[in-house]
Amino acid sequence: MTAESITVRCSAKINLYLDVIRRRDDGYHDIETVFQPVTLFDIIRIEPAAGSITLTGDDPGISWDSSNLCWKAADLILGEDGEGRGVSISVRKSIPAGAGLGGGSSDAAGVLTGVNELFGLGIDGPRMMKTALEIGSDVPFFLFGSPAIGRGRGELLEKINGLDAGTILIVKPDINISTRWAFQNPNLILTRSGGGHRLNRLLGGLRGFPDIALETSNSLQEVVVGEYPEVGRILVLLEREGARLSSLSGSGSACFALYEDDTTALRVRDLMLGEGHSAWIVYPAGRALELLERE
Repeated sequence: MTAESITVRCSAKINLYLDVIRRRDDGYHDIETVFQPVTLFDIIRIEPAAGSITLTGDDPGISWDSSNLCWKAADLILGEDGEGRGVSISVRKSIPAGAGLGGGSSDAAGVLTGVNELFGLGIDGPRMMKTALEIGSDVPFFLFGSPAIGRGRGELLEKINGLDAGTILIVKPDINISTRWAFQNPNLILTRSGGGHRLNRLLGGLRGFPDIALETSNSLQEVVVGEYPEVGRILVLLEREGARLSSLSGSGSACFALYEDDTTALRVRDLMLGEGHSAWIVYPAGRALELLERE
């Protein structure tokens, strides 16, 4: 029996580590990364519609048409087993676009999950993951849902414990960065191999946080800071103000900093707001997607 509507909560992610290894023959890159869901959410409501897809959202800076990943997700999954069905999708945004926080990918994963549930399509995990990868490299992670190491394009996922403590400050300057631009930048230095001991040190540190020092790296950070000096200024300030770990997330422009508790994070958030940046206090999340309502 078809439900009247489905509501899905879709989280942002930060990349606690990102190593760009090599350019592939298909034009993508092999990476090694650590995905961590965080408590910054978009809310998606999906309702049945008569044989078509309609998409609306509350962020006027985003194109709510067939170029949107939510639309593509709906079109692909309805093409699997939708039997001529349509959907009406509305998106309430909190995750900023062009920030490296995965908002578009998370929303697309939410649409896949929601449409599958709405119509009881019964599409299994492997087929869903295959469809997710057709939409974008980060979409499989959001379907996977829990903190993970991502390899290949990011779709080869290994579950980890991730962060279970601490306060995360996310800071975004008034800059939107294209992921394609960052990965195609001629100044991007490829590492040619995985992070190895650096990644293992980070994972060990996460298990011992806050008692163990944390170190990380992001292969895209140098390229982004070279083009957008304001991102570099934010990173310097976060480190100066006592972050236990700070980095660019994905291709940016958002940066994040990890603190032991709220006290310092709130002080630095207010400092960043005073500088004219957007800033959010968030926490580690155990799951990337959650079905909130089925009516």
